[in-house]
Amino acid sequence: MILKLALNGLKKKQRDYAILFTGLIISIAVFYMFLTLSLNKEFILQNSVINNIQLVFLVGTVMLSVITFFYLFYTNSFLLSLRKKEYGLYELIGAKKIQIRRVFQIETMAITGISLIIGLILGIILSRVVSWLLMNQLNIEFTQFKAVYLPAVFWTMIYFLVTSFITSSIHNLWLTKISIIELLRSEVQNDLLPEKPKNAALMIFLGLFLLAIGYVALYFMEILRFIGLFTAPIATTLGTYVLFVALLPIIVRKWKRNKRVNFKGINSFTSGQLNFRLSSLKWVLATIALLIALSAGAIAGGFAFKNDAFTSIDEHWQYDATLYNPGAAEMAVLDSIPVEEQLTFRMKLNDEFIYLVQEELNASPPLIRDMVTYEVVRPDPLPEKLDIEDGNQIVSDQWFTALYAINPALEGTRSTRIVPLEEYELAEGEEISILLARTSDFSAHIEEWQKLDELQLNVYPDLVSGFDPEIDSVATKYAQFKTQYAIASGTFFMGFFLGLAFLTMMASILMFKILSGANNDIRRYDSLRKLGVRRRLLENSIYREILIVFLFPGLLGLLHVFIGMRMFTFIMDEPYYRLWVSILIFLAIYSGYYFFTVYLYRKIVLPKH
Repeated sequence: MILKLALNGLKKKQRDYAILFTGLIISIAVFYMFLTLSLNKEFILQNSVINNIQLVFLVGTVMLSVITFFYLFYTNSFLLSLRKKEYGLYELIGAKKIQIRRVFQIETMAITGISLIIGLILGIILSRVVSWLLMNQLNIEFTQFKAVYLPAVFWTMIYFLVTSFITSSIHNLWLTKISIIELLRSEVQNDLLPEKPKNAALMIFLGLFLLAIGYVALYFMEILRFIGLFTAPIATTLGTYVLFVALLPIIVRKWKRNKRVNFKGINSFTSGQLNFRLSSLKWVLATIALLIALSAGAIAGGFAFKNDAFTSIDEHWQYDATLYNPGAAEMAVLDSIPVEEQLTFRMKLNDEFIYLVQEELNASPPLIRDMVTYEVVRPDPLPEKLDIEDGNQIVSDQWFTALYAINPALEGTRSTRIVPLEEYELAEGEEISILLARTSDFSAHIEEWQKLDELQLNVYPDLVSGFDPEIDSVATKYAQFKTQYAIASGTFFMGFFLGLAFLTMMASILMFKILSGANNDIRRYDSLRKLGVRRRLLENSIYREILIVFLFPGLLGLLHVFIGMRMFTFIMDEPYYRLWVSILIFLAIYSGYYFFTVYLYRKIVLPKH
């Protein structure tokens, strides 16, 4: 009997369940994808570059699990509010509290189970797509990757089933404490006109003040650092809630009192609708604004991190290629690239010293980034005689940087001696040629740099003791770029799919909140139709009313993003890189939910018959 009641409840509320658990399905799919890319041991061992991405996806999994827990808690609260009257009727005809609790538990666990099946299938598809995109982005071939990874399936099911059980159990405890009268009268409520908040001016000032503190902390994050990391989210969150609670009712009330606008068409009815539902919407809208900031910010951050892999590598490496003893194959690849500058140096290598020719260094000093001024310069000429202290030759800071730029693979392995040509000719050791090449655009020739690194893998075992071409990488700009780009690509996908999951959960909550009150609005629209108000006017009223509900959190959420991206200036060069793309993605998803909400709301309150 209990199972039959639960199944009947699922059938009756299938529209509401479908709306709310769309976000859950997306969350499950992304959660599974993150776990597959971070826990797949054979895949990680066989692809060393994935070691750099593993932590990124683990962090994304933790962030998503926290947000999902609160999302499930929120949705179960909504679902319980929809079924209170029905549960009261069950209790009225003799059902015990424990039986009603079982009905609610079965319903929520069944929905979670169905969402898990759909979400895991979608997650497997996402895992395959993302792995293919990563392979193309990193220009490598993954081995041992399994889109269907059983440990990831197991932990995804465990997490979501346990979380669903915990959140539904908490709500079951609340259900136990509600009397039968309260359950039966749950849908009988007066639409009280929200009162003007007490000390509204003070609360608005407080909200603006808290937002200002949060924005200042975000803008000057490079200076404030740890203080800003704690201050910004706390002040911004509190300011958002205070501002929505205090300011939103006043805005609608001012609009309602504007006779020129309010007496036009049925604007009075529209503003009245908004005014009646503000008391229940303002907290939700503040939460939506914060989720918008998180989602759009996560997508924007992903784009910025990916771009930073290119800009930061150009700051640290002035030369795009560093070749030891380049052969005909290396020179053929290099000749296919429009090289702006090419320098060649000789060095002799023995067990004790690395010898470089002083005349060659002074004749062709390499470009470096000065560690004091951060400008790209060439070091000043070397003095005729260099002092030696504690066995090390004393050179300027600029030449210390230049020596690493010339010889990144061996510099530091033994003491370097910069000597005149005559002394160099007399020195004992194996002579090695080093070639540095620079182009105008490193990113335009990624495939060529990769090919040069592959060719140098045959040279390095003779230079570097214990070098293993199977597991070690060469000391070049491209090798470091590949590591940074792998992390950046992982961060990009993590940010994109986290943002997608947040957006879906956020929009489904807002859609459900609006539609859950639609049944109470039927009689109002029916009364207007009977009074002769044209259907077109009623539809326009719905469009405006729901647009305003979507608009307020959308605007403040985007403002949070515009200010908040400034906090990344101390860890990346262009935090606003392609911000417009993430904004367009947000607007596309948000607009889609808006029009779908209007469509469903119209079907409820304005039936064709």
